[in-house]
Amino acid sequence: MAYINCRNCSHQFEGNFCPECGQRSKEHRIDAAYFLHDIPHSILHVDKGFPYTFLQLIRRPAKALEEYLDGKRVSFNRPFGYVVIMSAIGALLTNQVRLLIQYVYLKRTGETLVQHGSFFTHYQSVFIFLMIPLASLCTWVAFSKCRSNFWEHALINTYMAAQLNVLLVLIQLFSLIKFLITGSAHYSLTLFITGFMTYYAFTFSGLMQNEVLGWRLGLRLGFMCFLLASVYATCMSFAGIIKP
Repeated sequence: MAYINCRNCSHQFEGNFCPECGQRSKEHRIDAAYFLHDIPHSILHVDKGFPYTFLQLIRRPAKALEEYLDGKRVSFNRPFGYVVIMSAIGALLTNQVRLLIQYVYLKRTGETLVQHGSFFTHYQSVFIFLMIPLASLCTWVAFSKCRSNFWEHALINTYMAAQLNVLLVLIQLFSLIKFLITGSAHYSLTLFITGFMTYYAFTFSGLMQNEVLGWRLGLRLGFMCFLLASVYATCMSFAGIIKP
């Protein structure tokens, strides 16, 4: 039997699993079948690799996603389970901050702060989760002639949607500080869109820098951000997050 070179740790071995790190010997390209297997697997195995995945996607998102696509997957939390956990944490924390703002407002004025809006206004984590297919389509179209297929873009966008919950929490904390200083509880969608576009541009510039060179990369990144901003703005309007 020929030796297999582990994609995760480069150890040479025989068999179905690497004896050094536990990586499977056969890691296939991301496709529809991968997602069909990942969803039930993620539900049953939700805790493996969560801290590592979170820190890697904060510190070096492009490199971490590139490693996962190349088969170095044993250390990472699977994408569906990860985005579900992050969305739940994001929704919980943002709503706790919102309740804190309402409590402080009640103590200061003796009145109840009424925050109008749709379901998705209060649970933007759910909105971001539901936007993964459309966001994947946008990035796939923008980089259609590169090596990554649609399902690989879906995986990238699943991980990135999970990390956008960090941005939501930070913006809510900013809103709390602003409220304590100025008394205004206005939530800034501009901050979210700016942070969202910056994170996407930074990550995809790292992912695609070896495939699209020079000004062409900047052009494609600009086109990607235009598509994402247009689709998000349209869907936010339909969802009642942005009022006409």
